[in-house]
Amino acid sequence: MVASASLILAAPLAAAPKGLTLSPLRHELESAPGTSQDGSLTVTNSTDASMRIRLNAEEFSVITQQYDYAFTVESNVAKWVTFSSDEVELAVGESRQVSFTIGVPLSAEPGGRYVSLFASTDADIQGGGVNSQQRIASLIYLTVLGDVSRAGHLLSLSSPGLIGGASQWSIALQNTGTTHYRSRYNVNVQNIFGNHVVASMSGDALILPGTVRLVSDVLPLPPLPGLYKAVYTIGLGDSPAAIETRLVVYMPPAATALVSITGILTTLVFLRRRSRTP
Repeated sequence: MVASASLILAAPLAAAPKGLTLSPLRHELESAPGTSQDGSLTVTNSTDASMRIRLNAEEFSVITQQYDYAFTVESNVAKWVTFSSDEVELAVGESRQVSFTIGVPLSAEPGGRYVSLFASTDADIQGGGVNSQQRIASLIYLTVLGDVSRAGHLLSLSSPGLIGGASQWSIALQNTGTTHYRSRYNVNVQNIFGNHVVASMSGDALILPGTVRLVSDVLPLPPLPGLYKAVYTIGLGDSPAAIETRLVVYMPPAATALVSITGILTTLVFLRRRSRTP
C-alpha cells in the first residue's frame, strides 16, 4: 500500500519544540550486499506527560518535482530495518537512544534504497486534554554498493533578467542513474567583463534516481546598480558540471527612481528649450 503525505521531518533538539522530537534528520549510508550496518536515533519527550513511542520503517519515494513524499507501508526494503525495540516509554523531558540495524540481503541489486524511520505517539501533545497523534521521521538514503551510476542532467535554468531586490533563480535537475547524487551549485555575479566577482552564493540539493527535482535559491545581489553576468555552476553527479551564463540588470528602487526623475527633468528641459526656439 502506498500513501502520499506531507512529511514532518525530525526537528533539531536545539529548537526545543513542544512535543516529540527525533534526531538526526537523515542518514546517508553505503552497504555492500550481504552486510549490515548499525545506527541510532534519539527520541525526546518535550511534553508535560509521559508517552509511549512506536517505531517502524517504511520505504519512501517522491512524486512531484517539488519532492512531495510517498510512503510504501508494506515493502521488502523496509523489512531490511530492525529496531532494538519497537516501543519506547518516555517520561516527561526524557531522551533515549534507540538502535537500529540495516541488513542488506546478499541478493540485493546495486543502487539507491530509501527508507523512512518513523516515531509516532498518541499523546496529549497540544494541551487542554486534546489527544492528537504526532508522527515524525528520520530519512535513510542508502546506496547498495556495486556497479552504480549517478547520471545528472540540467533540464532547464530560469534566471531573472531584471532585478530590483531579492530575486530567485531555479533549475530542473534529472537523475537517470541508479542511486542519488548531491548537486552542489554556486552562482557568481561578475562585472560585465567577467574579470571580477562582486557577489556569490552556494548550496546543494539531493537528487534521487529516476526523478526530476525543481531547485530554487536566492540570486546574490551586486553592490551597485548596473549590468552584470551571473555564472551558474551546477554539479551533476558523475556527469561534468554544467556552467551557464546569464545577463542580469540590477536596478534597485532608489536607482530606478533616480533614473525616472533624471529622465523627466531631461524631457522638461528639452521641451522648454524647444518652446523658446523661434
